[in-house]
Amino acid sequence: MKMDHKKIKEPNKFKRLSDYIMTFAFLYSSLVCFSASAEKWHQDKLIAIIILICGLLSFTAVFRWQIANFIYFLKGKSK
Repeated sequence: MKMDHKKIKEPNKFKRLSDYIMTFAFLYSSLVCFSASAEKWHQDKLIAIIILICGLLSFTAVFRWQIANFIYFLKGKSK
């Protein structure tokens, strides 16, 4: 009862839907972090910078598939 490798690589509809939901969640959390950072900027700059860094990391996670494809492209080119 061997699984076909091609069948494993095909994403099902629920997987794609969950990827879209996660992407939206990362985008929403980054926007919340950016607005919270802007509000805190005049009160406490250190906390605002930490929140801003968290927002940047969350925004970077929106493009996780494109980043992964780019890294795989670079790895394939270096061989």
